[in-house]
Amino acid sequence: MLHKKPRGVLCDISGVLKNSVNRVDVAIEKSVEAFQRLQQSGVPYVLCTNESCYSTATLAEKLRKIGFDVPVEKIISPVSVIIQLIKENNHRPYVLVNEKVATEFTQFDQTNPDIVVVGDAEEHFTYESMNRTFRLLVGGERKFYALGRSKYYLDSGELKLEVGCFIAGLEYSSQVQAEVIGKPSAVFFNQAAKMIGMSPGDLVMIGDDVEGDVGGAMSAGFQGILVKTGKFRPKDANHPTVKPTFIADNLSHAIDVILGMK
Repeated sequence: MLHKKPRGVLCDISGVLKNSVNRVDVAIEKSVEAFQRLQQSGVPYVLCTNESCYSTATLAEKLRKIGFDVPVEKIISPVSVIIQLIKENNHRPYVLVNEKVATEFTQFDQTNPDIVVVGDAEEHFTYESMNRTFRLLVGGERKFYALGRSKYYLDSGELKLEVGCFIAGLEYSSQVQAEVIGKPSAVFFNQAAKMIGMSPGDLVMIGDDVEGDVGGAMSAGFQGILVKTGKFRPKDANHPTVKPTFIADNLSHAIDVILGMK
C-alpha cells in the first residue's frame, strides 16, 4: 500500500492511458473514466512520457481524439525538454529522431553540430544513420543526449525494440556516455515535479514499465504504482531490485486507491 496519500500524480501515457493497435491509439478499458475522475478531484497531475516520436502538442491532440482532454502544458516529454535545453544554451544539434518529430528541430542551426541527440527513430535506425552518429560522437568532443532509455514497448500486442539498445550500442562503440533526457532519469522526474510545484515525496508515479517508470521514480524519491496493463509482465511484480510501492490492476484501480486515501 502507498506510504501516504499523494498530493499530486505523475502518469505515463502509453500502456496506462492507451495502447497502440496497428499504430492506432486505443484507450485502455476504464482509463478515460479514471482520468476524468483524477481531473475532477483537483489533484494536480502531469503526464510524464518517454514518447519521442511526437511533439507534446501532437500528443495532446492524439489523446483528445480517444477521449482524454489534456492541456498541452500538462505533458512533459523528452522532446519538450531537449528543445528547451537547446534554446537555453544556443546549441547546434545533430539529431537522429523519428521523421514525425524532426520538424521540431528545423528551427535550430544544425551546421557543425556541438551536441548529438538520439530519439526513437524506429525504421530510421539504419547502419548509415548509426554510423554517421557514431562518427560525430567518437573522440568525445560533443555532448550526447538520449531521448529516453526504454528497452521495449508494446504495439498491437507485440513487444518492439525501443531506443535503449541503440543508445547502448553508440555508447559502447564511441565510449561516450549519453545523458538521458527522459525516464528513468531523476532529472526528468524532478522536472515533472517542478511543473506541479511539489517535492518528489508528495507525488506518485503511475506506470507500466517497472524499471523506467516505477524504478526511476522511486530512485528519485517518488512513490511508484505499477499497473498491470501495457508492457507489464507477471515477472515484473517480483522484480529483483524494483519493489513498487503498490501494484494496481489498471489506472482505474490506481486512482481508486489514491483518491480513497485519507
